[in-house]
Amino acid sequence: MKRALFHYPVFNTGGAEMSSLRMMKALTDRGWEITLVLTTGGGSLEASIDPRIRVVRLRPKAFGNRFVHSRSAMARLLALPDLLAYGLMRSVGILRMFPFLFCRYNAAAVLLMGTPSFFIRRIVQARVRIQWIRNDLSGADPGGSIATALQRAAPDLDQFICVSQVSLSSLVAAVPAAAGKAKVIYNILDSDAMRDKARIATAPFSQSQDGIVSILTVCRLNDRAKGLQRMVSVCRRLADRGFRFVWYVAGDGIDRGLLETTIVEAGQEGRMLLLGNLKNPFPAYAAADLVAMLSYYEGLCGVINEARVLMRPVIATRVSGIDEQLTDGVNGLIVDNDEDAIFEGMSRLLSDPKLCDRLAVGGYPMSLLNDEAKLDELEALFLAKG
Repeated sequence: MKRALFHYPVFNTGGAEMSSLRMMKALTDRGWEITLVLTTGGGSLEASIDPRIRVVRLRPKAFGNRFVHSRSAMARLLALPDLLAYGLMRSVGILRMFPFLFCRYNAAAVLLMGTPSFFIRRIVQARVRIQWIRNDLSGADPGGSIATALQRAAPDLDQFICVSQVSLSSLVAAVPAAAGKAKVIYNILDSDAMRDKARIATAPFSQSQDGIVSILTVCRLNDRAKGLQRMVSVCRRLADRGFRFVWYVAGDGIDRGLLETTIVEAGQEGRMLLLGNLKNPFPAYAAADLVAMLSYYEGLCGVINEARVLMRPVIATRVSGIDEQLTDGVNGLIVDNDEDAIFEGMSRLLSDPKLCDRLAVGGYPMSLLNDEAKLDELEALFLAKG
């Protein structure tokens, strides 16, 4: 039996989680026995995990946030039960690690680069130990703490899997010990499933009503990574220029309140609408006239993959991996990563429907679409001797 274990902190909705789901399902379809170990249970995407996958939650529930975010001495006193529950969950998590000392796997991998790799390096018995790198470290790790942890762990890791050439380059630059151990394997897409999901449900909005363009952004609501406040400013400037559009934002996250406040302060309540998490975002892609990916940094952007599989025109900021996904002016519009460039690029697309039509049919690289080749690479890696 081919056996692999994957470790993830908490399984909430996001691009890394969605690509991980697709990979684990595809490996299971190929006969692998998959175990997914979550540091903390209760994530919003757990219900979407393939039932054939064994899920182990080291800490059954999340505690501690109430205590950490308490601002006064009285609030901290009242939150002491939350702190005690956090300590109990940590103890439970340590106890639940021990059985893995006696389990054997072909491969064990950490799927998110900021997650400590101690569990797969010191506890899990695996022939090959792997760390996934999903972002450009130069943007995602400005303080260098992740790079420092990866450098320390590198001698005990057999391979780093990077989701783009740029993420690989940034890894080797920041973590010299990873040189010679890193390779690029693009995320599994499962394009047919994306198209099927786009057909089975109704979109949360309508396409091109009375000449009003539907813009869609799908992202985790984190301002530092996704540029939420900048996005609202672009929205206001486009409205002031006289363009007719509605901008839909799908996703949730720690900065939802900040985004809501910024929208109100900019007077864009009727123009930028928050859809929250969409269990199935693909009908929204299908209904969008334009998909806008305006992040400050990415690894290899899953939103671009999804939009292009559904043949939607996209505008993207120049982030890591984007040149591996898009050819500017052929299958997408790439703009510099600043507000003025975004505004000018979106103005161009809103003024030129024929350009949007050309970008929609501009194709997509076969290296990104060929899931079978990616899976062959993964299997060869997992079955190698550590």
